[in-house]
Amino acid sequence: MIKIDWRMAPEWADGHGLISWQGFTEVWISADQYAVVGREGGPYPWGGEGLPPVGADCEYFDGGEWMRCEVVAHRNNAAVVLSDCYEPAFVSRQDLRPIRTAEQIAAEEREKAIKQMISDTHILAGTMSNRRLMAEQLFDAGYRKQEAS
Repeated sequence: MIKIDWRMAPEWADGHGLISWQGFTEVWISADQYAVVGREGGPYPWGGEGLPPVGADCEYFDGGEWMRCEVVAHRNNAAVVLSDCYEPAFVSRQDLRPIRTAEQIAAEEREKAIKQMISDTHILAGTMSNRRLMAEQLFDAGYRKQEAS
């Protein structure tokens, strides 16, 4: 049995419950929002499955680039998001993703640079795996393409 300390509840909360999310998670609830107990003031984590919870920070694709946003509501199986650049938007699940970590961004940049090295060198000798290994080693050693001045 869970003991509920109502002194810790946000003032908007009119209920308490458990949701099935990454196991069972204790939440404060109201008619239009919920907050994970212990994370009432912070961003709410989202692993990428289903719609992100109200209050989650994530990214959405606006047709040209990925924009950072906050989910403020759910409506008609879409997330209503706010970003610094645009008015509120209705965004479907396929156009949302969790915020990438610094490590994920670095890995994506590394992969992009390695593919560009392989493409730029036009090396025809050897197998593709050898060319990739060579490009990875060069990237990891600090070699980068220099723009013509």
